[in-house]
Order: sequence, then C-alpha cells, then structure tokens
Amino acid sequence: MKKITTFLILSILISCQANNLSTASKESDDKAKTTSLSLLDRLRSLPGLRISGVGRNAQVYLRGQTSISNYQEVLFYVNGNRVGYYSSAFQVVLPENIKSIKLLKSASELSIYGGEGRDGVILIKTIN
Repeated sequence: MKKITTFLILSILISCQANNLSTASKESDDKAKTTSLSLLDRLRSLPGLRISGVGRNAQVYLRGQTSISNYQEVLFYVNGNRVGYYSSAFQVVLPENIKSIKLLKSASELSIYGGEGRDGVILIKTIN
C-alpha cells in the first residue's frame, strides 16, 4: 500500500512539473510571435490582397475582383468592431499588439457583413 501511495505522489509531481514546463514554453512561444513588423507588412504576407501606396495612405484591395470601375477597399474589423478602411485601422492598431489577422474573402464568410463586406473583410485581434 505504501509503495502505491508513493508511486501516485511521484506521478502527480512529475505531471505537475511537465504542465509547468509546457506552460512556460507556450509563454516563450507567444513572446517569440510578437514582431516589430508594421501592419502593412503583416498584411503583405496574406495571400489574395493587392496593396497600393505606402504608410498611412496605403489602400488594401482584394485581388481578383472583376469590376474595374468600382474597386472598393477591404473593410477592417478590430476585436469585432468595425474600423473602416486601412487608413483608419492604421491609426487604431499598434503592430506589436496584433495577436492574429484573418482575411475573409469567400461569399459564405462575407455574408454576415452584408453589402459593406462584399469587397473583403480583414479581422484583426489584438492582445488588449
């Protein structure tokens, strides 16, 4: 009985140490994911976007739209709130606080955003 109790205590201690190590590695991975790249540079890594201009005056479009005369910019949402176009998102989002960026471009994904989202939506989640 004493051997079983000792074995159980040791196995619990070992599993606790393993959990602490995995938590510490996740925290270091999260710190490694933070980057000093600007918002525009992070957007350039997303396939399916066309970016014209530089800095605050840049415009972000969905690549492959068929309309020549009615090109509209991609709509930005930050933490679930509509921000507008890139020039507005540039002012609101700090690049070091970006947790994730997701581009929505299919009709099924854009249906919940209605007419405003027909030209694409970029969802940005921040740390704060």
